[in-house]
Amino acid sequence: MNPFLNPFITIPFLKKYYLDPGRIERISPEQLEQYKDKAFKKMFSYAYTVPVYKKKYKEAGIHLDDIKGIKDIQKIPFISRKEIRDHFPEGITPPYFNRKKGFVICTGGTTGKYCCTSGSEPVCIYTDFNSLLETVIMGIRERSLFGFDWKNTRIANIGNFNPYKYDDVYDKAVNKHVKHFYPIKNILSMQASGKSMEIIQKVDAFKPEIIISYPAIFKDLSLLKRKGLGKNINPKLLLSGGQLLDEFTKSYVEDTFGCKLLNMYGSCESGANIAFECPEGGWHIHSDYYHLEAVDENMELVGPGERGRLVLTKLWGKGTPLIRYTGMQDWITLGNGKKCNCGLKSPILHRPLEGRTISNIVLPNGKVYTSTEFLFITTVLKDLKAYHVKRFQIIQKKIDEIEIHLIIDEELRKKAVPFDEMAKKIKKVYEQKTGPDVKITVKEVKDKEDTLGSGKPTPLVVSYLTSSKTCDFNNQ
Repeated sequence: MNPFLNPFITIPFLKKYYLDPGRIERISPEQLEQYKDKAFKKMFSYAYTVPVYKKKYKEAGIHLDDIKGIKDIQKIPFISRKEIRDHFPEGITPPYFNRKKGFVICTGGTTGKYCCTSGSEPVCIYTDFNSLLETVIMGIRERSLFGFDWKNTRIANIGNFNPYKYDDVYDKAVNKHVKHFYPIKNILSMQASGKSMEIIQKVDAFKPEIIISYPAIFKDLSLLKRKGLGKNINPKLLLSGGQLLDEFTKSYVEDTFGCKLLNMYGSCESGANIAFECPEGGWHIHSDYYHLEAVDENMELVGPGERGRLVLTKLWGKGTPLIRYTGMQDWITLGNGKKCNCGLKSPILHRPLEGRTISNIVLPNGKVYTSTEFLFITTVLKDLKAYHVKRFQIIQKKIDEIEIHLIIDEELRKKAVPFDEMAKKIKKVYEQKTGPDVKITVKEVKDKEDTLGSGKPTPLVVSYLTSSKTCDFNNQ
């Protein structure tokens, strides 16, 4: 049965469909705060019916009438990834939530084992059809703000369509029913773990205006296009998510396709993009859907302009609520109210995301780098125009031992800078940054498939010191 035949689904959706995409640009900052107060109070009341939250709140002495709005959020205790995972399934939804009609979305693999790309066990949450529809509204908002007619824009989504992953759940639950409102013929959904040749052939035939995928996929498509393939792939915009986008890959892909490659920031838990990058480089927050906080290593709040670990609160949706959720493990820096040069009114982050907290590089002298800060290799690759480098990865084996792995495209190798010369320059810059107590090894490794079968592409930076379990593309 088509859910849109149910007026209790269709009428609220139509209202949101016409009003909500432009809400954040239409209302004043004061009206936005009033909206967030109302939405947060509603979500807190909902969470109070969920066993894992109800127990925490009662133990903390928090009652429903204690929360008047978003300013009271600091009264509420944090909830961890482990708590959500340990209370799955009965403890993370209200007793009245019909889990048989709901949908399970998991951050890691489906085997129950550790996910090598997240550094910790996967967590699963519940959502429902109406919540999945809400993401349609956010998608319309983003495309409209980018200047696209969302009804007629051809979009290729090369994502993770493994069971229980968000892309797969959304595709099966929503796309087959939403065609009356959204032209599905303009959407191409593809599994990112497929062979690069098959992907580029399908994308070439589809001729998308927007492509959504991982940085690693864009790099593969760029390599093939430079070899003369994908002549009909001439997008107007590329959107990247799910993996750290380094400056070398960004410049390489933009040069290949002649358009912007911009970031999206979301997760399986968030259920949609939390923020998106505009052409001016501002990271705009969907602040009418999410409330962001940042904390230090002692779980104390840090102010605007200070880097901290993300604490996420969803202001929408049913199933598993997320209120002061600490499980995403990302470094963020909140903005101070400054607006973006692009003209959008939505709040922005102070600086781009800086990677996962579990990917920090810790040196013998006590200095700590985030994964983004440690990508000194990108400057070398850009200066050398090393377009023959298909992949690179930085692996901290020990506190005083770091390996830098590179995968080289054989066809492009002949026209590029020799590997030894490139390796020497990379080694030099890392020795300068880490000091004499750290052994730096730069080596070429064999081409291996990414880890999309179990989650996401292989991470750019891996530390055996800070990850409980990790994965590299030369782990033999």
